[in-house]
Amino acid sequence: MPNWGIVFGLIAVSALILVIASISIPGLMKYADEQSQKSVLESIAEDKKLMCGMPDELGAIFSSVGIISSENFDHRAKGIYQQMQWGMEIESCDVVYFHGQLDAEQKDKLNWTDFSCDVPQC
Repeated sequence: MPNWGIVFGLIAVSALILVIASISIPGLMKYADEQSQKSVLESIAEDKKLMCGMPDELGAIFSSVGIISSENFDHRAKGIYQQMQWGMEIESCDVVYFHGQLDAEQKDKLNWTDFSCDVPQC
């Protein structure tokens, strides 16, 4: 005949394990998902900094950006313009946005008429 104390103890321990698992597993899964998304975003940011990894080409553009006027830029483009002048790193989407704010004359002055990279996440 089975010992009812042992059977009851095993059932109680199993129920406790089940409750703890049902509470902790969703939180752990959410944390793992957030970490994987964070690592994907970080890898995109690192890969796409300074527009597709061409800092030499853009460095020449950024160093000469002072020869154009920021008068007709919107607020965001003016901020990007200042970051370029201060030598700060610029995200690729900001480079795409800034390039879109330039008129034909400004692109000619900067020698930046063609855009050699597609940045789809922007």
